[in-house]
Formats: sequence, structure tokens, C-alpha cells
Amino acid sequence: MTAVAAVFFVNGAVLGNWGPRIPAIAADLSLDAATLGLALAGMGTGGLLATPLAALAIRARGSRSTTVASATLLSVAIVLPALAGTWWSLGLAVMVLGAADGVMDVAMNAQGVLVEKRRDRSILNRLHAGWSAGAVTGGLVGAGAAALAVPVVVHFAVLAAVLLALTAVTARHLEPDAGHREPDSHDSGGQPDLSAPRRRSVLPRRSGPAAALALLGALVFVSSLVEDLPQSWGALYATDLGATPGAAGLTVVAFSTAMFVGRLVGDAVVDRVGRHRVLIGGSVAIASAFLAAPWVTSPTVAVVMFAVAGLGAAPIFPAVFGMAGRLPGIAAGTALSVVSLVARIGILVAPIGFGTLAGQLGYGWALWSMVGAGLTVAALATVLRRRTSTRVPQG
Repeated sequence: MTAVAAVFFVNGAVLGNWGPRIPAIAADLSLDAATLGLALAGMGTGGLLATPLAALAIRARGSRSTTVASATLLSVAIVLPALAGTWWSLGLAVMVLGAADGVMDVAMNAQGVLVEKRRDRSILNRLHAGWSAGAVTGGLVGAGAAALAVPVVVHFAVLAAVLLALTAVTARHLEPDAGHREPDSHDSGGQPDLSAPRRRSVLPRRSGPAAALALLGALVFVSSLVEDLPQSWGALYATDLGATPGAAGLTVVAFSTAMFVGRLVGDAVVDRVGRHRVLIGGSVAIASAFLAAPWVTSPTVAVVMFAVAGLGAAPIFPAVFGMAGRLPGIAAGTALSVVSLVARIGILVAPIGFGTLAGQLGYGWALWSMVGAGLTVAALATVLRRRTSTRVPQG
């Protein structure tokens, strides 16, 4: 489990370092909000193109090998945006970054599902807490580098070296794949069956697995906005409020730190009150956090606002991936690839839409899109709750 948590950390550290340096990259290239949005859409485009390959790679090589390969590519690809000289070359650079992240997202979550099945206990929230720990660490490093005016290319080159070393150390300790074949509801690979009554599971009541997966896809599409927008645009919003480069990065740090805390306690809370109630409560918290965004004038208030949103966002992705990985009748890698693919579509759409809104209305009013996203997640979680059966551990 520690090795799997470490690769989640690597993924989070890359994206955590990325967020606080976006203002510097945008300033160096003299990009306005709309043009920056187009460039950042490369992240979603790369993920969208590469994610379908993840299931094929897992089936052919196993989730362990796929995780190591994608983590290696991601660690190297973070240097590319620092080398971009135009908005379109920045878009191509983040497209490579998004492609590596898309494949790694599926592979490392497949590793997490393997750990859950083999240990017969809930751990996905804690693994995603490893991601948040990486994002917090990366955010702090990124904010510090911005405050010290460290050249972005130097910052990202050092980061790449450190994360490559961490990936190499953890590679041999990841979960082995049983013959590179994914367990499904009819073949647990000799491992405990998490659909037993003592564990929560998602079982369709009035529809088949495809309908349940479609609902999860809709949920993760909106959830991708909830998780991506604060990390990509938080520092720019704070900069617009007058924050210094180092202080602006604290919005990303606050969001990631709150997610980390929420995920540390997430498994216990889910087991107590149910996954759907946690989703609904978290999404309402996200909507509430950004209600006052157009009228905020203090960067300090913005940090608090993003922290509340991070706490609300914490359980969403672990819940969706956990549900998808245990849908009966669909192989885990396939279901996870579908969910991740839909998330990539959201990540593709989000920067274009947000950048356009920010360019026309300002960052504060554009953040009202997070209110709508939060309320939509709550509505979808309510529908999913009605259509599925959720069992929690007894005692």
C-alpha cells in the first residue's frame, strides 16, 4: 500500500508544482485569460486521447508496469511547459503532460482497487490522500519557487529528477497483477469479495452496469471541473486580487491541503454515513465556498474560500473510482478507463469555458461556475443514491 500511495504522491506533486507557476508562464508568454484557457485545454486533450489506451496497456502489461511507465513520462513531461515559447507550443506541452497523467490516473487507481480487494478493506480515500499530500507539497514548493523568482525551467528540471528517483525506488514494490488479467465480479482472482454484505458496494437496482457507469460518468464529468478549476486558476484569481506571486500560490496549497485532510478521514466517514451522503455534503460545501467569489477583495479570504472547497471536493474522485472499480459485470480497468476518459473531457472543456468567462466577466464571476458544478454533483449523487444499493460495514 505504501508504494501505491507513493505513486499517487508523484502524480499529485507534478500537478501541485504546476498550478503556482501558471501565472509566471502566462506572463512570460503575455497570454490573456482566453488564450491561456485554450493552451491549458491541451491538458484535457492529451488525457482524452491517451486514456482509452490505458485499459489496453493494463490488459497487455498489467497495472504495475503501466503505472511505472506513465509515472516516468509524467515526471519528464513537467519540464516541457517551461520550454514553450508560444501559446500553441504551451498547449502541445501540456497535451503531453495530460496524456501521461491520463494513463497514470487509470493505472494507479487500478492498483488501488487491487489493494482494496486483496486487503478486504477500504483504502482508496487514503491513497487519494497520498495524491493530495503530493499536491500540497508541490504547491508549497511551487509557491516558494514563485516567491523566490526561481526560473520555471530550473524549478521543473529539479522536480523531474526528484520524482524520477522516487518512481524508480517504489516501482518494484507496487502490487503485482495476477497474470495481467483484471478481476471482475465473477472472478476475484482468489481474493476476498468486496460485494459481501460487510463491505459497501454499488449494485444496480433498476438498471444494468452500463446505466450505473453512465451515471458515474456524468458525476465524474462535473466533478472534474470541481477539482481542476481551483488548481489551474486559483493562483490567477488571487493574483487578480492583488496577491504577490508567492502568496497567490497559497490558494492552490489551501485547496490541496484541505483535500488531503478530507481524504485522511474520508474512509471512516464514508463507512459511517455512506458514500452518497458524503458526496452530497461535499458538493454543497463547494457551492457554498464560491457564492461570494465576485465580491471578494482580499487574497486571504480567497485562501479560506479555496480551503472550504478543497474539503468538499476531497471525497468525490475516490468515491467515483471506488464505485467504478467494483461494478459487477465490467472489468475494473475498463470501467476505470471509461470514468477517467469522461473526466478528461471535463478537464478539456473546463479551461476553455472558464477562460472565456474570466475574460468577459472577470475571475470572480467566472468562479460562480463552481457553484453550479457543486449543485450538479449533489443532484447527480442523489439520483445515483436512488438507483443503487449501498451497504456499509456493520460494527
